[in-house]
Amino acid sequence: MRAVTVVLALLISTTAFGQTPQADNGRALFFTYCATCHGADARGGGPLADMLRSQPSNLTQFAVRNGGVFPAERLQRIIDGKDQNVRAHGSFEMPVWGDAFRQREGLTDEGVRARIEAIVRYLAGIQERRAH
Repeated sequence: MRAVTVVLALLISTTAFGQTPQADNGRALFFTYCATCHGADARGGGPLADMLRSQPSNLTQFAVRNGGVFPAERLQRIIDGKDQNVRAHGSFEMPVWGDAFRQREGLTDEGVRARIEAIVRYLAGIQERRAH
């Protein structure tokens, strides 16, 4: 039942906000594809977070956890599904968005790359910085 609920919520979220947000608008893409689980503030407390087996990541902490450097290339690989070192990635809980964009929305590799880069740029802009 939980899997059906999560999949249904993902389908609703991709249609409720429109299936063709502008590829350069990372914020809109984030709210369409990521906020359902990661939350509007990207801290991991989205409306579906309590239904998942593992808590969604706080996406504002990448730079803090990486010595002040935002790991843009790694995040692009994670979102696209090319980095297999993410526990929930590829399950119903964390879709492989590269595949989802290609198959569900018929995007070309270039379109997928542009969409993922836009999301990563948005995430770069919301990183918390460690106070000195």
